[in-house]
Amino acid sequence: MNRQEHWSLWRRDPRATPFQSPAWLEAWWTHLGGGERLDAAVRDPAGDLVAALPLFVWHDAGVRRLVPVGAGHSDYCDALVVPGAPVDRLWSAILATADRWDELLLPDLRADSPLLGPVPGGWQAHDTEAEICPVLTLPGAGSPLAALTGTQRRKVVHDRHRAGRLGGVTEALATPAEIGPALDALFALHAARWAREGQPGVLADPRIQAFHRSAAPALAEAGLLRMSLVRREAAIMAVLYGLADPRAGYSYINAVDMSVPGQSFGTLAFACLIETAAAAGAAEFHFLRGEEPYKYRWGAEPRRTVRRTVRRAG
Repeated sequence: MNRQEHWSLWRRDPRATPFQSPAWLEAWWTHLGGGERLDAAVRDPAGDLVAALPLFVWHDAGVRRLVPVGAGHSDYCDALVVPGAPVDRLWSAILATADRWDELLLPDLRADSPLLGPVPGGWQAHDTEAEICPVLTLPGAGSPLAALTGTQRRKVVHDRHRAGRLGGVTEALATPAEIGPALDALFALHAARWAREGQPGVLADPRIQAFHRSAAPALAEAGLLRMSLVRREAAIMAVLYGLADPRAGYSYINAVDMSVPGQSFGTLAFACLIETAAAAGAAEFHFLRGEEPYKYRWGAEPRRTVRRTVRRAG
């Protein structure tokens, strides 16, 4: 599966998210991947790719687990499947390499995943509840913030008024030229936030920083990056690293400068991204994994993913 046909398949799958795109997965594999690649692919009679799942073998405490590329840092791991493509053939492609692994682990599958159907004979699937990813349903028309709770709408208005009184505060999406400085600010602000609790934070790892420095420009080039920045004069006060596709907006990770009393720059960053998603016609805004209370204050509803493990029967 080359990059061009991977993109073609991604565009043909109505369920595809940025986490399944080459922009995300290639950067992840380059900076965070390792082990033996055992990608599964299905082609139609003309040779066109109609289903695929990039996979690799992860050696975990003596167990050889076959897992999706991007696992651990992708909120939705799933196959790409063209509507009507034979999922049984995808299972055959996945299981054809079973002599090289002990179990197949599929974390963070959405409830409508084609991989949650019956498994072939001789195999057994075990499903457990995985992460909860709160989702906000966006309005089809009217104010982009109409979907919010009344309390949160009032908070957005109030926080914008306070920022206006402070002066020099702006909200905007990062341009391609601003991606590097925005990531610098994200890493620095995130580190400062976790340092207050005596921890490094998930973005402290140089490999993870390298991954995002590679992924973000590629996502932007594909039209899938939405990074909202709140500035006070020239200083970046909040960064929300988000993603988008034609159907949904996604908030991946954020960081806020807390040094200005009485300001909620993080609220402004989220409002900017939610408004952008609604204005683009997205039906949903995904806050992704974790049940932090602030997600529900925006009006999101819980949506659980599924963790599926597949082993030989018996």
